[in-house]
Amino acid sequence: MQHDVRYALAVLISASLLATCAACGSPSGAESNGNAARPAASACKAPDFTGSYANEFQSAYDQSKTDLAKRILADCQITDAELNEMLDAQNACLAPYGLVVTKGQLARLRESALTDDEMNQKNTECAGKTDLWTVEALYDEMQGNPSNLDTEALHKASYQCLKQRDLLPKPISEQEYLALEISSADGETQIEEKTRTWNEFYNMYMEYNEDGSRNPDYNADKARQFWACQQDPLHQ
Repeated sequence: MQHDVRYALAVLISASLLATCAACGSPSGAESNGNAARPAASACKAPDFTGSYANEFQSAYDQSKTDLAKRILADCQITDAELNEMLDAQNACLAPYGLVVTKGQLARLRESALTDDEMNQKNTECAGKTDLWTVEALYDEMQGNPSNLDTEALHKASYQCLKQRDLLPKPISEQEYLALEISSADGETQIEEKTRTWNEFYNMYMEYNEDGSRNPDYNADKARQFWACQQDPLHQ
């Protein structure tokens, strides 16, 4: 997990994009359920992890060294408040160096002789002590794929969600929909072409154009539904 340095007196938590596109206008609230990253199963407790993310929680729990991380992971869910607890622990470790971290961002609170590399090193050392990145990585994974579907199954479920809610801008088959998705096998030219086609096809769900201007065709209500189908298609 890469954490880039940002110079600021106050740093805002950055929202994660839900798709690979140049001008995605994901509406506020579409990226997260706002409360917790949860597996499909409702009953789960360490050391007998159950549910769709059982293996991931078991691995994260075993890797964690702190009581805080183990307590958070023990019930197979990671709430926003619990993630903030992890960030608080990280910031307590970073405070002597005049550094502060929010979700995915590292910044100076005051002038410091530390170079960018040294700042990142301190952040890495603290993350190793606090287990922040172990918990945060699982939190992010669950936010983007709550049902822990494999990539193809997730895309197929998203297609059915969009089709059932009449959110496909034009008629398109499942195979054509899947062909728009970027895969690890795609080269740079394919990625650029798919991104351009994807942006054009779903233009109405993007609040801003590539040049930063507002998109006059943007439909906020449908965009919320669209991004929800992209994130968690089985629970819409």
